[in-house]
Amino acid sequence: MSQEISFWRKVVYVGAIVMLLFPLFWIGQPATPKSAGGVLARLRSENALSQASLGEIDPAGESIKLATLGLRPLAVALLWNKSFEYKKKEDWDGLSATLNQITKLEPNFITVWEHQSHNLSYNVSVEFDDYRMRYHWVTKGIDFLVDGIHLNRENPRLLHYTGWITGQKIGRADEHVQFRELFRKDEDFHNKLNHEIPIDKAHGWDGRPDNWLTGRLWYQRAERAVDAGIPLKGKSPLVFHADNPMSLVNYSTTIEDEGVLGQTAQRSWYEAGEALGEYGRRPIPTSWGHNVRLGEYDQVKEALTRMEQRLEQLAPGVRAQIRQEKIANLTPEQAAALDVPEEKLTDANFQHHMDAVQKTKVTHQEVAQRAPEQNRKAAEKLADRLGDEEVLSSRIAHYRSIVNYDYWTIRCAAEQTKVAVDAREFLYKAKQAYDAAELDEARKLFESSWHAWRKLYDQHPRLLDDISADELSAGIKQYQRLLQQLDEELPADFPLGEILKMRQDRDESLKQMYRQLGTPLSSDADKPEAAKEEPAEAKSEAAKPPMTEAKPEDAARPKPEAGTSKPDAPTPQDTANKPSDAKPAAEKAKPAAEDPKAAEKPKPAG
Repeated sequence: MSQEISFWRKVVYVGAIVMLLFPLFWIGQPATPKSAGGVLARLRSENALSQASLGEIDPAGESIKLATLGLRPLAVALLWNKSFEYKKKEDWDGLSATLNQITKLEPNFITVWEHQSHNLSYNVSVEFDDYRMRYHWVTKGIDFLVDGIHLNRENPRLLHYTGWITGQKIGRADEHVQFRELFRKDEDFHNKLNHEIPIDKAHGWDGRPDNWLTGRLWYQRAERAVDAGIPLKGKSPLVFHADNPMSLVNYSTTIEDEGVLGQTAQRSWYEAGEALGEYGRRPIPTSWGHNVRLGEYDQVKEALTRMEQRLEQLAPGVRAQIRQEKIANLTPEQAAALDVPEEKLTDANFQHHMDAVQKTKVTHQEVAQRAPEQNRKAAEKLADRLGDEEVLSSRIAHYRSIVNYDYWTIRCAAEQTKVAVDAREFLYKAKQAYDAAELDEARKLFESSWHAWRKLYDQHPRLLDDISADELSAGIKQYQRLLQQLDEELPADFPLGEILKMRQDRDESLKQMYRQLGTPLSSDADKPEAAKEEPAEAKSEAAKPPMTEAKPEDAARPKPEAGTSKPDAPTPQDTANKPSDAKPAAEKAKPAAEDPKAAEKPKPAG
């Protein structure tokens, strides 16, 4: 009896398996030229999930995935561990082979391409002493990403990261001077890149491909992919789109550090400003579910001002009346601290001041509710619009601060002026004269540069507390060493004393220079003993936390490459008259038709 039950149970199992083959065939039937296939095949086609939709089909990869028979995750884990072992043992050929095997099994896992390309370009390359071998492994990382782009058609993250490594790794590495020159001469690599991007559009001032401009072409290709509807995943749209114009900014600062000044640098800054303007007009998706345009901040502020004026017309005198009522309800301590200027606040009244300001703030809705009856409905509607516009304004300002949009816009405009060109040309030539031991000539050029920089900062005060001022500190310290060789001290009327004051806490040598100006330092340690004993009130004021403006993020700058020829040095008359008539410092490297005279608003080359 038991044998008969077992027999029929097996019959039922086999029958069920046979019956299940029909729905499985209906679900998993592959697509053919004449048929759309089963359910899964149609879903893959509709959602572009097939390998043919995602990118090129790799026959070797497909064969390997089939041969693993469902053990692909285990094989991938073993290969990752194997790659780490090869890296520890510095077996670079084995590492490259293992990475290729991983990509055969996981061709559409974007993190694999990003992680391993970074590994090759940043981690493996530094293991070599010869900078040429380091450059070779940087380019291998870029080649690795290009292979990933083929298998993941127009993936924005891979395209963007290719541009990042091309620009940042080659342009910011410790060996950036050598890397940039190797990149310019690497015609074989250019020919390979030409199959992906129009490398001819990346030619710099010397007619050869530049790494920053090449990186920009990758960024532009990534933006076109996003604009075509390919979703951007794992990357902030704000930062993603900012790297395109910032490539031109980085190119401009780099060629200036290399001594390419004059009209060439002006044109480059003009193009960078145009790119930033285009970026400001681009709609940027936000985490709040709507788009913002960074360049519309001024228009939004103007609209706010007009609406506030209109609200005052609908409710004349109401805002001031409400504020006076709120002031009357303050405590005596809060009322006394309300009108104290911020620079005079102390620990004793700082919190009272902040509380008073918050309590006396009058909202637009409060004004609208107290408007005359005939204007109240219009005033309330206008107050709602004002609230929405203020939220939009604050969000645009927040996004602009993340990418330092205000500063770079001002910097691009300032660098196009003749004053900026004069300041940089004099400074570069002064350093060249100092290196050539022409101390008197170097001193004249340094001082001409300081006056030009002072004029530039007077025209653009926002630049004082910025990256270019940090770069200028190195030139000031070199000027100090020059004066020491001439047995002189820093003059009391030094035009850039404000920079010394702002940076005295960052650099001990700048603090010493600031002392020479005869200006008292902020540190108590530098004050005489009598001055250290202060009344309690004075100590309280001194203890107040400073209300400083947020500084732009310091960015690492490449050091200027030593010039191949000594530039022409202007005479003192040049300093007083036309400093821009001096030839650019990198004269040998410039095109023959280059005119160093700079117009205030240069136009890009047609």
